Order: sequence, then structure tokens, then C-alpha cells
Amino acid sequence: MKVGDIVMLKPDPNSEDRFLRMPVGIITHIDPEDIGDSEEVLVLWNDGEGYSNHSMYYLEVISESR
Repeated sequence: MKVGDIVMLKPDPNSEDRFLRMPVGIITHIDPEDIGDSEEVLVLWNDGEGYSNHSMYYLEVISESR
């Protein structure tokens, strides 16, 4: 994953909400806390919640940036 990628949270296959519309976001920063964690990203979400940190493990790329 890299800055500019469009992502969504990986759906939980056991959740009843897995078919609901999930917000999408754009990765704006890698290692936002500057602690050397290249698997942590800052995402700006389209649902009005603003920015939040996430592990790449829980995200799915739906559109890669160039």
C-alpha cells in the first residue's frame, strides 16, 4: 500500500453487517506516528469521520494510485 491508494476496511465474514456499504478512504501518510512502523497508515475516510490510523492488515486496496 502507498499514499494515494483508495482503501476500505476488510469486511468481517462473520458479521451480519458484511453486506452493508462500507466507507472508503484514501491513504494520506505511511507511519503517521513516525515510530518506524511501515505497516501503519493514516486514512482520510469519506463518511465524515475524518482521519484515523490503521494497520494495513485490516485494509483492502480497491484502487491503487499511480
